This record gives sequence, C-alpha cells and structure tokens, in this order.
Amino acid sequence: MTKTFSLACFAVAVLAFAVSDMVNGGYDPLTETVSRYVNLPHGWLVTVGLLAVAAGSAAVAVAVRTAGSGRGGWLLHLWAGCVLVAAVFPADPPGNWSRPSLSDGVHGVAAWVGFLALAVAIVRLTTTWRREPAWASKAPVPTVLARASAVAFVLFAVAFVDRAALTHTAPLGLVERIVIALDLAWLALVATSVKPSPSAAGTTARATDRTTDRTTAGDAR
Repeated sequence: MTKTFSLACFAVAVLAFAVSDMVNGGYDPLTETVSRYVNLPHGWLVTVGLLAVAAGSAAVAVAVRTAGSGRGGWLLHLWAGCVLVAAVFPADPPGNWSRPSLSDGVHGVAAWVGFLALAVAIVRLTTTWRREPAWASKAPVPTVLARASAVAFVLFAVAFVDRAALTHTAPLGLVERIVIALDLAWLALVATSVKPSPSAAGTTARATDRTTDRTTAGDAR
C-alpha cells in the first residue's frame, strides 16, 4: 500500500511540475524555481505537485521508521512537513529578493530546512543500508543517487547565493529541478525497496496474535 501510494504521489508531482513548466510561459525554467510558478495562471499545478510530494514523502517516512531507521525516518517526516508548509505559503513572484512578503519568507525557510533535512536523511540512510546484507544487491543505485543528490544540493545552494547577492546569473531553476528529480528518484526507490525490520514484523505479528486470541476467547464466552 505504501509503495503504491508513494509512487502515485511522486508521479502526480512530476506530471504537475512538468505541465506547469509547459503551460506557464511567463517564466524561464532555467532561472526561476518551481515554486515561483505558483503566481502564473496555472499556478495551482505547483500547489498540487508540492502536496503530492509531501504526501508521498510522509508515506515513505512511515515505512522507513517501521523498517527500524528511526532518525532517518524522522528527518523524512521533517522534509514532508516542510514541503507541506511550502505548499500552504506560496512564494512571491520573481524580483522581490530585497523585500519578500511574510508568505515568501515562510516558504523560503521551509524549503531550505526541508531540502537540508532530506539531504542529511539520504546520506545517513544510504550509508546505513549499505552495511546491511538485505540491501547488498540494491546498494549501488541508491548510493549513486545519494552522491548525485548531495552534489546537486551544494550546487543549488551556491546558485542561490549567486542569484541573491552576487552575479545574479546562475541557472537556479535548472539546478533546483535537478535536485528535485534526484531526490524524488531516491524516494521512489526507497518506497519500492524498504521492508519492515524483523523486530517490527515480529511485534506486529504478536500484536495480531493477541488480538485474535482475545477475539476467540470472547466468542467462546
């Protein structure tokens, strides 16, 4: 259920962001971030995409925590929550770097906290899973995605600083889209691969057995 739900959410997000770039012709996707497109006539597509990312990421976070990766799961929850906040508080139109609105300020803080939390979660979880035998055959792909995502995140931060205070020429929109694509690919891979830990599965089985025993005893009485 988690796998299907998460993948469906990520597919909706990718479709929404792609269609937004195609139908909203007022901005340049190479320079403007995805969230700026919320101010165009079909800006609702951005909101739909962000909500889908938040929902899919929350589902993956629950699955990761169930698998026994507690702190990594909580970081994914933080990422999902930040994306939700970013969806509720839209970004300003381009050009308001010096005097952002309250909504834009909240959106920006949520976005950066979320991206940082996800970057740390990806590195932490991938490093942990590489040492587990169950992930041995799958480790190369998430490892490559994790490394690419980390490099892209650093480049995104550099591009942001350049656009905000330096030459104002960095392709911020392009770099952000690369980060989003790599992050969603990693999340989708985890959604299809993560399994409950033996201890968690045993706890669930024992709880189910106790419930069944109580139900049987009640029927006997």
